[in-house]
Amino acid sequence: MRNRLLAAACLFTFAVSATADDPARPDTEPGPAAPRAALQEGNRLFRDGQIEAAAEAYLRGYSPTAPHPTLVYNLGTALHHLDRLPEAILWYRRAEGSDDLWLKDNLLLARRSLGSQVLAPGGLLGRLGQHADSSRLIAIVLAWVTAVVFVASKKTPIWLVAGLACLAAGLYGGAAAVKHWGPRPAVILEDCSSATGELPAGTEAWVRPAADGRWLISGSDVICPTETVELI
Repeated sequence: MRNRLLAAACLFTFAVSATADDPARPDTEPGPAAPRAALQEGNRLFRDGQIEAAAEAYLRGYSPTAPHPTLVYNLGTALHHLDRLPEAILWYRRAEGSDDLWLKDNLLLARRSLGSQVLAPGGLLGRLGQHADSSRLIAIVLAWVTAVVFVASKKTPIWLVAGLACLAAGLYGGAAAVKHWGPRPAVILEDCSSATGELPAGTEAWVRPAADGRWLISGSDVICPTETVELI
């Protein structure tokens, strides 16, 4: 009985800590009035035709740890009106959690206007990086289900519980490693040239840090200066 309780405690500890460390849950929540106030000010300025000032207002209300989807989308729209299309693409991509009906159309229009590329992640790490968040979520759900079943049913074989727990831990650890060291999605804000090719501004790619602090485009030999690349 003691072994079962110890195993259950370990499973619940993993499940709770993994949930708390979920990147979808921000570590810090900004004051709720800040993004709303920035959104209202930006909308007012936008309606008055002060698009540059509206973009600045939206940007002041942006928090990378807990972004307001509508504010992020409106910032993309303001930059689109200013013909700052690479930046508009960046903010449209950051607003992908928004339910705005025009988001996909505006993103597609900005891409077509620039003639920019959308590069697939290169290599195994890149493909795993595409599904890192899903793998973490599956690991968390699996850990919770295993813990609940183990506690609720005394007939559950210990080998089955151990196997599922190891699978959950492996999925979570692997996804966390890929998220940390693998390629990350980004937008190239300025034309990036190298000996092996050229990527125009607005290109959406997967990048990872190069040895000298610049960004290496995943699946290629193209290296871009730090200031030309912005992570999504």
